[in-house]
Amino acid sequence: MNKELEAFIPLCDSIGKLFYPNVEVVLHDLKKEKLLYITNSFSKRKIGDKLINDIKDFDTITKDIIGPYTKKNTDGQKLKTISTIIRDVNKKPIGMVCINFKIEVFTKAYESLKILLNIEEIEEKPSTLFSQDWKEHTQNLITSYLEKNTLAIETLKIKDKKELIIYLNTEGVFSIRNVVTYLCEILSISRATIYKWLKENKS
Repeated sequence: MNKELEAFIPLCDSIGKLFYPNVEVVLHDLKKEKLLYITNSFSKRKIGDKLINDIKDFDTITKDIIGPYTKKNTDGQKLKTISTIIRDVNKKPIGMVCINFKIEVFTKAYESLKILLNIEEIEEKPSTLFSQDWKEHTQNLITSYLEKNTLAIETLKIKDKKELIIYLNTEGVFSIRNVVTYLCEILSISRATIYKWLKENKS
């Protein structure tokens, strides 16, 4: 086990013990892309499981704290989640602590209070890198781009597709693993073409 990451295990246990049984704390090894440690497990994950976040390059992560944001547990329960990036002495990401808080039991009471007190909820959304529904996120970007430029995906010309790819690159979607394959399918272009356009855009 990575000694630098092993030092965070007591912290994970402390958070888990303080908020038991409603909080699950997960420690990930980013280099191995595996779950290193978990306390108060209710997501059915276990040590050694592959990292579920679909990230191609962890070095593209600029924030140390991602969230809080909401997501669903495997049993459908609503969770509030926050993730913290652990960096080595050279500032390179080596680990990640994810805190998952079961909020289902508080939802009804909160909704009643929100109406009573006229509270407007503002939630920070996770970055593209941490969004597990990356296909929906990518499709939303494409739809927005097409509407803004009065285009239809069925009638895009090569020039239009190239400009769309360059736009998506500025939005950071190419940090997501498998996104190139997805774009090839919906735009009817090859991987080589996409990489060629990206390379030309860097020149």
